[in-house]
Amino acid sequence: MRPTKDFNVLYRTATNRINKLRLLAQTSSLRPANEFTNSNREISYVVIELHTAYSNFARAYFLSCILKPTTISGVKIVCNPTIGNFIDAIDASMKACRNRTWVSARGNKNWTQRDEPSWHQPSILINSSQEIDCSNQTDISSAFSVPTSAFEDLTKFRNFFAHRNKNTMKIALGVASQYGISTTPNHPVKILCSPSLGRSQALILDWFDDINLVIELLCQ
Repeated sequence: MRPTKDFNVLYRTATNRINKLRLLAQTSSLRPANEFTNSNREISYVVIELHTAYSNFARAYFLSCILKPTTISGVKIVCNPTIGNFIDAIDASMKACRNRTWVSARGNKNWTQRDEPSWHQPSILINSSQEIDCSNQTDISSAFSVPTSAFEDLTKFRNFFAHRNKNTMKIALGVASQYGISTTPNHPVKILCSPSLGRSQALILDWFDDINLVIELLCQ
């Protein structure tokens, strides 16, 4: 995803990608138990790609703010005029969110994307936008007030699928009790494909819907 002067473009790009992943997750969550191998492969892919898609969206959203973009509802966003380019914007984000690294660099702005803050964390977008005085800071904070643990818990499962070791397995399985899901089928894929207490669809689909809602509120 790329920075843009039109949040409607960013919204459509992000949600088109995310909704394709959601469709795959929905299909996978309905597979019978004897097709676990397929579910395992598909859910692994979906979780890692959803995590990446949201991270890319958040970064593109932040960088878009210095372009004086227009929201879907027609509001123009402005920020500190001294932030003149993307390098300045990332520098400001580093100052706000990775201050120790920023201080040690002593003004060197040659950041790589690996040096940057973890964009999947809601606090990064909130704090970075505050650092550059975005005019929509209140709206950004409000968007993340949606009652969901999707961002935090998605990362736990992403780490499991990326590394698949005992520690990441334990952390992922520990999420189940928060949603009233039994860990008797002792595998993260089965947790994600199970509905949380009082819900009719798979937990992973609830996370998709929550993330889509936050993206909509941010772009609105």
